[in-house]
Amino acid sequence: MKDRPLLLVVLFFVLGSAMVSSMNSLSYTFKSIYYGVAMTVFIVLGLVSLYNYFTKTKP
Repeated sequence: MKDRPLLLVVLFFVLGSAMVSSMNSLSYTFKSIYYGVAMTVFIVLGLVSLYNYFTKTKP
């Protein structure tokens, strides 16, 4: 269950991206910032996961 916060973050950004793209009342600047933050978070999570995978001690 240690992955639950990670899954909540991913769910927030994935569903949020769908919601933000469908709202026409939001400005293009806000949408761009949201997508940029979401992409940055996904890249950081991917790099941390790769780092943890490769630095795991192998028996």
